[in-house]
Order: sequence, then C-alpha cells, then structure tokens
Amino acid sequence: VVVGGGVVGWSVAYWLKVLEGRRRRHGMRVLVVERDPMYSRASTVLSAGGIRQQFSLRENIQMSRFSASFLRNINEYLGVPNEPPIDIQFRPGGYLFLASPQNAAALEATVQLQRDEGAQVTLLSPTQLKEKFPWMNTEDVAVASYGLEDEGWFDPWTLLNAFRRKATSLGVQSCSGEVRAFVTSTNYVMSSAPPSARIKYVHVHMPDSLEYQPVACAIVVNAAGAWAGKLLEAEGLPRGLCQPPLPIQPRKRYVFTWHCPNGPGLSCPFLIDTSGAYFRPDGAAGNYLGGMSPPEEEEPDPSDLSVDHDYFQEQIWPRLARRVPAFESLRVRGSWAGYYDYNTFDQNGVLGPHPRLENLFSAAGFSGHGLQHAPAAGRALAELVLRGRFETLDLRRLGWNRLLDGEPLQEHGVV
Repeated sequence: VVVGGGVVGWSVAYWLKVLEGRRRRHGMRVLVVERDPMYSRASTVLSAGGIRQQFSLRENIQMSRFSASFLRNINEYLGVPNEPPIDIQFRPGGYLFLASPQNAAALEATVQLQRDEGAQVTLLSPTQLKEKFPWMNTEDVAVASYGLEDEGWFDPWTLLNAFRRKATSLGVQSCSGEVRAFVTSTNYVMSSAPPSARIKYVHVHMPDSLEYQPVACAIVVNAAGAWAGKLLEAEGLPRGLCQPPLPIQPRKRYVFTWHCPNGPGLSCPFLIDTSGAYFRPDGAAGNYLGGMSPPEEEEPDPSDLSVDHDYFQEQIWPRLARRVPAFESLRVRGSWAGYYDYNTFDQNGVLGPHPRLENLFSAAGFSGHGLQHAPAAGRALAELVLRGRFETLDLRRLGWNRLLDGEPLQEHGVV
C-alpha cells in the first residue's frame, strides 16, 4: 500500500512493478491511496515545476542527475503503447544562484562539489553577469552559479499523469480515500532486542462516508508528502515505537504570477536572488512567476491555501524590483499557494525503512524538491523494498539513522 498519490507515490508504485520483473510468479499487488483525487491541495501540481543540479548535498545532486536523464528519455520509461508521446514541456532555462560577498566562498565550494558529481555548472563574475544578463542590477553580487544543462522547468501535472498512466498499465491499482488507522502486531523476538511491530492492515476511509475498508498489506510506503509526519500519529500505531517522530510538517508557500512587457525576456533563467526571492519566465509574452520562502518565525498558517497578497507587495516585489529594475512596473496577474513537505530536521527527504515498524518505508520530507527528485526517489525505495538495498544510487545517509542519532544532513540549497 502506497499512502499518497502525488508524484513521489506514483513513482514508487511504477518502479515497484518495473523492477519486480518476471521473477515473481504471481506478481506484486500495489495499491496507491490518495485522499484528494482532484489534486486541489497536492504539492505536485502546485509547485513551480523546476529541476536543477545545484544542491549542496551529494545525494541530492545525484538524484537530480538521475531524474534529468529520466525526464530526457521519459517516453522510454513512461510511454504507453497506442497513446500519444509524453511532452512535459521542458524549458531549459538553467538556474542562476546569486551570492553576496559573505556567501561567495560557500557558493564556490558547492559548485566544486556539483562539478565533481558531473553537473555542468559555471561561475560568473559580476562583469560576466552583466554582459550575459544586461537587465540585471549586479551591485551587491560577488559571484553567481549558472547551470548549463539539465536545468529548467516543466509541467508537473503532465509528469504526475504520465507516472499514473504507466503504473496503471502495469497493473497498479488506486483508490480515493484517506488512511486514518492501522492494525499492527507487536514482535518480541529476543529480550535484548528493541521491540518492533508489523503493520497488518491499513484502514482506508472512503470519501463522504463513515465507513472504512481494511486492506491487508505486506508493505506500507509513507509517501503522504506534507502529511507524512501526521500519518505516523494515526490510530493503531504503537506510540512508543514511533519515536522519534517523523519531523515533516506542511509549510505553505505562495507563488505569484505577473506581467512585465519590458522584463528580462526569453533569455531569463530561473533566478534565485541573494535575498531568497526567486522568479522565472512563465510561458512567453512577458509573463513571469515567482515567490520567496519566509523566515522561520514568520511562517504562514498552513491550515488552508489562502494567499496573503500583501506578502508580495511588501516583501517580494521590492526585492524583485531591486534586482530587475524593469520589474518596478510589473502588473500582478494571479497567485496560488501550495505545500512543502518540510523536514524541520534538515530539509532533506527521509528515504528508507522505519527502525521499529518493520514493514513501513518512508519517501517524504523533500522540502520543496520532491517533484524533481521523484524519479530517483521512487526507484531507490523500490530497490529497498524488492532487493533490500540501494543499487542505482547510495542514499543510505537519507535514512532514519540520522534522525535517531540527531545528526542532520543540512541542505543549503532550499529555495
């Protein structure tokens, strides 16, 4: 049972069926459970749709490189016979990270790590920046890193549907409902070993109903995104075995769209400013989208997806106009809000088996980069389930041990 039908959940389901191959006589039965079938609150389809190689953690760079190759050859993976080819509308604009003088050394060290992993990233001086992007104010910029390939943006909805269609064609089943409870059995094998438990049943509550459907299961994958932490507080899970808690929370993020006919134009990259504000082109004809993550102490209430329009006027717009003078005369066109599945521990995904719940695996907490890492994360988790180890990428450091040991793997490239 895969709990969560976003792009990560469907990627896990797809890879389980692909890697299973023909070795199993009767085949693995995979069920994806999604409580929001219209995806009105889903992080996947409410994201800005970017993919980049520019991360500060080796594992994230490796996942980005795998995912870039996957997307480039998407029809070889997700193409369905007798259906039109998949076009995720990829735009190779590249990411451009700007660094202030105090952050210049850190950015240069990160770029070296990215190059060591095979990413094509170049460093630009303020003079080079101005030559390449004459519409930019470079006054407070010491250096910038620019992705030369495998970076840009694409349509998240198309990728989600492609995973879903292909997985379904391979025999994956799905249902609309919410997992609210579990039935477990506790194991006490040896007195010296810590107690553990196995999940025997998942209770799936039907939409608009008081009824639930018990689903017997051998494996449960927690791909519930922003609600992955809350899932481990569900009824039926032994409280003592769920420690430490999974530190994943929903964090609301705004995305604004605007029109500026005299803006940067088609040569504009996905720009991340020294202030944390970001923007990229949105189609053609002078349209753009962007946003900015707030400081920890100013996190908005995540109970709904309402948009604070003053946040753009007071916080984002001044930063945009300072970096791109043409944006002083922009006109806001629209906005929306979506959720980051934010890992408060270290802003990285938790990928692997639970230490005490023997048949529970997690694939969540990517803190805003789940969409771009979904192809790699799904394969990695399927390898763990089917073969007991990572094979394509060594992602052991993203497992639960760092939570148990209190040793965060900090990612400094969270936008």
